[in-house]
Amino acid sequence: MLHGKYAVTILRPATVVFDHIADGTRNAAWRGPVIEVAVLAGDGREGTVWHQMLRGSGGRVAEADYRVTVFERPQTFGFELIAGPVRGDGAYTLVEPVAGETTLTLALNLRPSGILPGLTGLARRQMATELDALDRLRNLLSSRTR
Repeated sequence: MLHGKYAVTILRPATVVFDHIADGTRNAAWRGPVIEVAVLAGDGREGTVWHQMLRGSGGRVAEADYRVTVFERPQTFGFELIAGPVRGDGAYTLVEPVAGETTLTLALNLRPSGILPGLTGLARRQMATELDALDRLRNLLSSRTR
């Protein structure tokens, strides 16, 4: 199992940041390899299953469906990966120490879902991509007018 954690400060209220993260249809705007996302079941809150397609190495497309495990707006959004070559879980934690300024932390645990040793490299790349996506989200949300 691979573990990673990363935090950024976003110059937006926690509710705005949380709502952006919780709406899977916005993933392609800040999570690089995401091609498309749609709700399979649920209303976006805890228990919702999102069907997600990602562009992988060599241009391959893979499913990366996830289930929302924690929905505590605007403090915590947790999820588990339930389809695809990499499985695991993670949680976004949001703290607004100053009005309009949110510290967003992603804690992520990933493991390859197959038995091939080569998938460990895939899990490592996925970890780096997901943690780096927080910088893209910060830039995206910080560039919008308040």
